[in-house]
Amino acid sequence: MPADNSHLIAAAARRRSAATRRRAVTALRRMDATGIAITFETVARAAGVSRSWLYNQPDLRSEIGRTADLPERHRDTPKKKKSSAVIGPC
Repeated sequence: MPADNSHLIAAAARRRSAATRRRAVTALRRMDATGIAITFETVARAAGVSRSWLYNQPDLRSEIGRTADLPERHRDTPKKKKSSAVIGPC
């Protein structure tokens, strides 16, 4: 009978999940700090995750949705291309 290595598979899945979440949170923070428009598409692209994964993360989904309701920042630096969603102050 082969050894039960399921604990190794579960640990690898937890590490992958944590790394994915870390990438998404880092991308969201970076975009917010630099004034880049925050949408599901832009966060997914910046973090290298799928939009469906973002929609399935309640805390990230509400944070991304919240930024769409805030007024646009007034910045002296050139703005990057914006989508219909804009971000406001932290």
